[in-house]
Amino acid sequence: MTINGIAQIFAANVVKYRKRKGLTQYALANASGISRTMISHYEREGMLPPAERLQTLADTLNIPVYKLFKQTGTAEANNPETDLSDIDPRSLKKIRAILSLPAEDRNDLYRMLNKMLRKNQLEQHLKTLHSDQHKASVQ
Repeated sequence: MTINGIAQIFAANVVKYRKRKGLTQYALANASGISRTMISHYEREGMLPPAERLQTLADTLNIPVYKLFKQTGTAEANNPETDLSDIDPRSLKKIRAILSLPAEDRNDLYRMLNKMLRKNQLEQHLKTLHSDQHKASVQ
């Protein structure tokens, strides 16, 4: 891999972990002591920082340094929710069990989950509407 390729991976990972932590470039700059301009260069231009700044960035993002250079698939890199390292062991065990099911059973389970999730979203939406209507009638 070329230095440009490594720099691109680094840039994408800085963005991914910054956003996952819910930080703006300004907030990351303030928390790390690295200027916002440099954070921008790292993210947009794939500029590699000196070693001590690598550690500072990693510490600020609460990740090991190697994760800043870990290559991921395109879909995974674009989806900040893909990293499963923060999932509790009980949930991981369930995910593994689901993945071990035959494809047809897995698809049935996914359909049931989708129905439950849609129902929950609808209930939340209705609660919000009801709350808004109640507030409007009180005023």
